[in-house]
Amino acid sequence: MNKIYNIIPGNLINDKFIISKILTLIDSVEFNKWIEVNENVYLLKNFWQNNEFYVMYLDPGGLINKLYITCVDDIIKFMKKRINYEYGEGVDIAICTKEINNVVICNHDGQVFLLKNME
Repeated sequence: MNKIYNIIPGNLINDKFIISKILTLIDSVEFNKWIEVNENVYLLKNFWQNNEFYVMYLDPGGLINKLYITCVDDIIKFMKKRINYEYGEGVDIAICTKEINNVVICNHDGQVFLLKNME
């Protein structure tokens, strides 16, 4: 059986600094300020303005940190296949611009949120 983090598209990279920066960005935005976008995520500027993203598996237990560099077409195809808000199905991942100034969070319940750096 494949672990969910092994099916995330892209090239696996091992960069603890980038992982730390992404987690810091996520922690810097209070949950009540997360913007729920769900299916509208595909309309966001981030998805048609950037070619590559960092995609990080967000282990619910906090034990596994897997980070990938993924092209926009591959991550959108992956999301459309694996995330379904209507049926409450999803994957715990963070999709972050290379500048690490905003991030899209997808959860296992099929919800998709946008977090923007408030600085």
